[in-house]
Amino acid sequence: MGTRLKGYTILVSRPVGQAVSLVAGIEDEGGKAILAPMIGIRPISDEQRCLAVIDRLDDYSSVIFISRNAVEFGVEQIRQRGQDLDRQSIYTVGVGSAAELHDRGFSKVQTPQGEFTSEGLLQLDGLQAAAIDGTKILIIRGAGGREHLGKTLMSRGAEVEYCEVYERFVPDICIAEALSKAGVSVPDIGIVTSLEGATNFVDKIDEEGLDLLFDMPLLVVGSRIANEVAKLGFTNPPLIVDNPTDDHVIEALSRWVMDEL
Repeated sequence: MGTRLKGYTILVSRPVGQAVSLVAGIEDEGGKAILAPMIGIRPISDEQRCLAVIDRLDDYSSVIFISRNAVEFGVEQIRQRGQDLDRQSIYTVGVGSAAELHDRGFSKVQTPQGEFTSEGLLQLDGLQAAAIDGTKILIIRGAGGREHLGKTLMSRGAEVEYCEVYERFVPDICIAEALSKAGVSVPDIGIVTSLEGATNFVDKIDEEGLDLLFDMPLLVVGSRIANEVAKLGFTNPPLIVDNPTDDHVIEALSRWVMDEL
């Protein structure tokens, strides 16, 4: 049991499935984690189109998993259809989703080296025009994801198709109730790992009249989210981490605590 976060309350807005290990890590360091998921994840309600795409996996030379959720739901559907990825190059955006793929038996996974975003992925040699011109690429993602990756790959000469395997929803959660149970009115810091989660958080703050939370410091993943949270009304400059793994988040929180002392 560590003490690096002792005495600090930390609001975690990640989806429940992704938050469990982070909450445990915070508590292992003596902190108090307040779980307030701002995004829920569930299998796509209309899966027939995606299943039809999975049945044609041999058409694609590369498969890109956008997130850990894409890995979880996508691999499950791939295996349910009796398919594999033995003949495709496999890519994913982040180290968490890469680890998830490795855990599921996929050893040759390519990820960005430092910038764990679509922009970082697009810097890889295997996704340059010389490598993908004339090929077919499958992007496995959630419903309504960003189009930047697909559009850029198409501009490099690839034919791109999407397989949407999960969808997001706003959980039915009361932030005020979660804070009351934790015995605080404003946590010491909050963790926001997606722009959609930040937007939902603001909607909840407005809905419940919890304007004091706009003064709560935030830890965010990447400069893109950092730029947006200021526009959403949060008053403190955010703490930025580029690597969203639990260890990196907890390390960043620990450094922030030391700076606060």
